Amino acid sequence: MLDQILLNQEKIVATQAELAVQVTALTDQVGKIGAETRTLLTRVEELLAVIAAGGEVTPELQAAVDGLKAQVQVVDDLVPDAV
Repeated sequence: MLDQILLNQEKIVATQAELAVQVTALTDQVGKIGAETRTLLTRVEELLAVIAAGGEVTPELQAAVDGLKAQVQVVDDLVPDAV
């Protein structure tokens, strides 16, 4: 009986260690998402400044807009839509 209790205790501790690794990985992933979001916001501000300056849409601006759209989709795909 004592052997079974000790075995179960070892399993619980192992499971907790596995969960700690998962929590650390998820924390790292959230940090990465935050960095990507900050980059995205910076790109939006840069594009708004270029647009505010007026003038014709250059290929560079169009490329920046296309890149921004792609990045927005990446971030949107990471966050589930509210139901």
